[in-house]
Amino acid sequence: MRSAGDARRRAPAVIFVALALSAPAASLAAADAAAGAQAFAVCGACHSVEEGGGARIGPNLWGVVGRALGSAPGFEYSEELKAVGGSWTAEQLDRFLTDPNKFAPGTRMGYTGVADPAERAALIAYLETLRPGGGAVAAQPAQDFGADWPAGPGQAEAGALCNACHSLAIVKQQKLSRETWDTLLTWMVDEQGMAVQTPERRALILEYLVAHFGQP
Repeated sequence: MRSAGDARRRAPAVIFVALALSAPAASLAAADAAAGAQAFAVCGACHSVEEGGGARIGPNLWGVVGRALGSAPGFEYSEELKAVGGSWTAEQLDRFLTDPNKFAPGTRMGYTGVADPAERAALIAYLETLRPGGGAVAAQPAQDFGADWPAGPGQAEAGALCNACHSLAIVKQQKLSRETWDTLLTWMVDEQGMAVQTPERRALILEYLVAHFGQP
């Protein structure tokens, strides 16, 4: 039979073990969010994450965790995704990121999914920081579209928009007039499900395309 003294001697050890098990939790969450920010570099070509940011190819993701599906302002969602209903919980995000087309057959999300559960968990941990007071981890810069994209105003915006679906080689081949580029951007929104750009962003993209890939 153990004495009271034995119990007292064991108490610090028990407390130490409890602290050792619980202390890494916060740092692990931070590490996951940081890893998620790095993994998000691919996603950043199509999604903005800043508060009040506009849609790109896909909707802005600030505040996405807990938000109703298909409800981000300024983005036209597919009826298939809106029909799923509910909100973006961690569980729903995990299902969606695993296989977007299985989650909502017919969705416009042109991405096959993230097979690695650890990467999905990291991405979700990062998305959970995108809220007021969430200690948002800075996302890694969007993918480098390559040195061949001419430098200048609108490079990042045009690169993010065009490179999501087309190679630079295809863009270079167009050599379109301003009017035709403008018509093409409208067609991409109306017929291909591309996100509507803000007037300022659209004008910047159009100026870049005309300046660098317009008619000789």
